[in-house]
Amino acid sequence: MTVANLIVRYGGYSDAGKKQHNQDAFAVLSPSKAIELQHKGVVACIADGVSCSNRSYIASQLSVTHFIEDYLATATTLSVKEAASSVLNTLNLWLFHHGQQADLPQDAPVTSLSVVIIKSNTAHVFHIGDCRVYLWRDNNCRCLTQDHRRAHYNGQHYLTRALGIDAQLQVDYQSVPLNVGDKLVMTTDGIHDESDVVQYLDKIFHVDNMPPLLSTQHGCQYLERQAYQLVSNAQLLGSQDNTSCVILDIEALPRLAFDEALLESANKTIPLALKVGQRIDQFVICRVLDAGCRSYLYLAQSDDDKQYYVLKMPSPNRVDDSDYLHCFVREGWLGQQCQHAGVMKIFNHNAQSVFLYHVCEFVEGITLRQWIMDNPQPSLTTVRMIVADIVTVMRTLQRQGIYHADIKPENIILHSDLSVTLIDFGSAWVNGYQELMATLTGYHPYGDLNYLAPECHAGGQPSILSEQFSLGIVIYEMLTGALPYQRLSSHSSPPVAMKMHYTTIRSYRQDLPVWLEINLKKSCHPDAQHRYQALSELVKALNTPPSTSLPMLFQQPLIERNPLLLWQLISIILFIIVLLQGVFS
Repeated sequence: MTVANLIVRYGGYSDAGKKQHNQDAFAVLSPSKAIELQHKGVVACIADGVSCSNRSYIASQLSVTHFIEDYLATATTLSVKEAASSVLNTLNLWLFHHGQQADLPQDAPVTSLSVVIIKSNTAHVFHIGDCRVYLWRDNNCRCLTQDHRRAHYNGQHYLTRALGIDAQLQVDYQSVPLNVGDKLVMTTDGIHDESDVVQYLDKIFHVDNMPPLLSTQHGCQYLERQAYQLVSNAQLLGSQDNTSCVILDIEALPRLAFDEALLESANKTIPLALKVGQRIDQFVICRVLDAGCRSYLYLAQSDDDKQYYVLKMPSPNRVDDSDYLHCFVREGWLGQQCQHAGVMKIFNHNAQSVFLYHVCEFVEGITLRQWIMDNPQPSLTTVRMIVADIVTVMRTLQRQGIYHADIKPENIILHSDLSVTLIDFGSAWVNGYQELMATLTGYHPYGDLNYLAPECHAGGQPSILSEQFSLGIVIYEMLTGALPYQRLSSHSSPPVAMKMHYTTIRSYRQDLPVWLEINLKKSCHPDAQHRYQALSELVKALNTPPSTSLPMLFQQPLIERNPLLLWQLISIILFIIVLLQGVFS
């Protein structure tokens, strides 16, 4: 079975018209490498430098070229929106800074910019200023963007938003599902201010006038002629401005990544359970690390370099579980993409292997679960050190659009210097990967129910707030060896946030500061909006008592603040009652 690739033909044309200089610019890139095309897509930009600026042509040219270069350099784990927004903000600040250094206001580099990124089956449209993006589909055309400008009384207009005009950038964004045969047309105002683009596109795109295209090269040449027609028509109608146009034609769309992943894994065999001494490809099994219901873990030595690795294999009873196999394939992809000392690496092993498994980095150390059992009442100082390193790794993943979604002691390896490595990304949510799976609806959590945030139980997507909830539970368990909420099993009903009853930490340890109770409870609050808004706030909360902590604490019922003291008082009162009954009887 052949898997279709993304094929986008494109053509463009730009002309200075009656002006001395052309302040418009456009660029289109369709990556030649298949992996780059899959994870970055086809990128098209069009820019129009403002007429009042003597340096607007610099702004427009730099914007289109630097955007494409910088966007391609962003992490593949980021979503298109995250990656493009980051690049746009950097470009805007650079242009704004140089504008502030200009001697005269008219020397500031300012430009309109529209960007279309076609990834998988979706067009991502970013827009600032008064360039436009049109979608032509099934002989109908509509404008996708809205001009950011206002009209003067004399018929002129000025931009209300543009790249480089202000330190704060506000970008219009939308995603548009694509069909084969769709066309995306990008124009500068020299065209759409003078001509009825919708009507003219209907004329030149009419199916009767479209010749059969024998090759992509010929198709691009034909699109260039159409772009030239659009520019010439605007000039004939009296356009006094620079005129530019880019046309993108969707010739083929890829099979959705979810299907691709399953198709690839379906061609490989899930190994049967292995024993010490047995071989698989170039590896010799040295030890069985775990044999669970979802996967098997083995310590193995490679014949190639004599190094030790951890082999992770799906359990044979998951052979028909497409959801699990999808998560397994995604985990392998993520392990190869994310390069960080605090994240377990997964290597791209022999692609010719007939077996489905991961070759993982052998991380020396103990699980945080083992550490908790070995240290039943650790000092707060030690816990702070470990948490700080966990947060560093989590924030690194967050910046790459990755949420682990299964933070628990078993998935944290602790080294002798108290640094950590996160393992097991089978439940991870990766923004850049999820974009390639347009057919998936909803989120089905696979993480441990006792550490999963209530909003994820209800089908919500993982976020930094849900990750914080999981970490808050882990911190509580590190300090007490227990969970703050009722323990759940695989047969338990999903917890409802408003019915989750928190057990005070001082029920287990009276030696911990009173103020810590408020801060820790906030980190794992059942309602996401009541948690800290950033992981850095959580780290600070473990070190600093809030100014309102003690009053808030003593507003709580005694059974929540100190249940042991409450029962001691009740026992004393009952004892006194018994004594009094004895005296008066």
